[in-house]
Amino acid sequence: MSALLVTGFEPFLTHDRNPSALLAQTLDGQSIGGHPVAGLTLPVTYAGAAPRLQQAIEAMRPAAVVMFGLAYETDCIRPERLALNLDDATAADNDGESRRNRPIDPAGPLGYWSSLPLDRLADRLGRAGFPVKISRDAGGYLCNHLFFRTRHWLEERGRPIPAGFIHLPPLPDGIKPEDRGHRSGMDLDRQLTAARLVLETLAERAEV
Repeated sequence: MSALLVTGFEPFLTHDRNPSALLAQTLDGQSIGGHPVAGLTLPVTYAGAAPRLQQAIEAMRPAAVVMFGLAYETDCIRPERLALNLDDATAADNDGESRRNRPIDPAGPLGYWSSLPLDRLADRLGRAGFPVKISRDAGGYLCNHLFFRTRHWLEERGRPIPAGFIHLPPLPDGIKPEDRGHRSGMDLDRQLTAARLVLETLAERAEV
């Protein structure tokens, strides 16, 4: 069967441990719902992230692509509905590049919907006891950039591969001192369980 492709990002800014990278590394080589899982850690750079993922999709022709990233401000699993055609972040990437109020593709559409079954995923995660909140869009930094460029690339090539982005909370030891006491984060084992539920749901759909 075709692989389920999972991506995470390397550490960035003040975040020395990125749970999305640890998740991708841990899931790599596992099997879920009869599908092999391939995990890929991407650079937090505008120049490098999307091309590396596109190369992997071209080589693997996966059954689905789930992009994960860290959202420090949330303690929930946060599936993203929209990838916006906009780079707009105050923070620089790991190459030192900053982008403000800049279309990702001036000739492209305003955005793309996630092609993952977000409501079904949220329901399943919620029933399993996970805090989950579907978000309108993936922001203006590398997470959204990767999400938009991946969906755009797939649409341009007429490839109906389900693809979408899910934000993860920080690990408990990644909570800043000033936020401790009113923030919990989520430990890696629990994040891995949530990711496996997501992939199990996609594996079931891939077999229909």
